[in-house]
Amino acid sequence: MDTARIYHRDEIRQALLRARARPAAQCPQPRRDNPFDIRARQDRGEYADSGWERQEREDRYADFTFVDWGEEVHMDEEMQCSVRQVQGELREMQHFSQAEYNKAFKKLCLRWHPDKHPDDGKSLATRMFQWLQRVKTETMEGRHWTA
Repeated sequence: MDTARIYHRDEIRQALLRARARPAAQCPQPRRDNPFDIRARQDRGEYADSGWERQEREDRYADFTFVDWGEEVHMDEEMQCSVRQVQGELREMQHFSQAEYNKAFKKLCLRWHPDKHPDDGKSLATRMFQWLQRVKTETMEGRHWTA
């Protein structure tokens, strides 16, 4: 409503009025504490009234497999199936030009990025993404990477 008034868009303003829109000044404002006061209370250890309390679950990383450099990735059947599928795609990509290969590999990594998957698929996506990163570094000697 306010933007329509500022930019002299009377037709939009009239449509908003018919829809019973109100200017921002007439809308109820939520009550918010000063963020500096909240931070001061948190620094004193007063978390109870700030509405936030840290919660840690012990099984937070239970589904994830973190692999240190030099370790072999242990694969269950689901991951082996996914790896075979991705290996087929990588074999097809070998005949691409350097630019096409880098672009296709980036898309492959994006497809398996853990943030792109729901919680129930994050475990496999994380392991596959780690596997792809390992493939990338192991084949780095043979190709010039920009990915």
